[in-house]
Amino acid sequence: MNGAAARPGALLPTLVTFTLLAQAALWARAIWWFGRLPERFPIHFDGAGNPDRWTERGIASWFGLALIPLGIVIFLGAIAVFLAPLTNSAPALVNVPRKDLFLRLSPAGRARIARPTQAFLCWTAGLVSVLFLYIHDGTARVAVGEWTVLPVWPVFAFLAGVMLPLPFYWVATKRTIERAAREEGVEAAGR
Repeated sequence: MNGAAARPGALLPTLVTFTLLAQAALWARAIWWFGRLPERFPIHFDGAGNPDRWTERGIASWFGLALIPLGIVIFLGAIAVFLAPLTNSAPALVNVPRKDLFLRLSPAGRARIARPTQAFLCWTAGLVSVLFLYIHDGTARVAVGEWTVLPVWPVFAFLAGVMLPLPFYWVATKRTIERAAREEGVEAAGR
């Protein structure tokens, strides 16, 4: 058995670190670019990556773009933090595979089930931060004339990064529920 499988929560600190580093890089680049921006910079791009809306340089207009992923990270982080307590205070609200087993687990068993979801939320928050790092940096590069368009392929890489792990996340959650049920001697309803 490998180390990650032996310690289901071992991935979570790594993903939190990944997200924090991506956020730090995003803000560092935003600060670095701010003094180099021209008086007008693009604030929106069309589907082909061409700038189609511009704004005047200002602290609110430039750093507002960095606040969007920060807000998303805080939102996803709050869900991750409050998920384990929710498995005990309102387990019926938690949508998981094998819910019949999940609802019959002890509070400690149900709290364990939150780990795969917490890891997935942290992974998604990190990807959001990396995507916005690219968007923010690319916006500045278009503004100063280094690039003429903001390539859109990273958006598809982001979507793949979120969607491709979903089956693995589902399987990990299902296995965690089934393992907890075996350990607690809980049988599926109807047996």
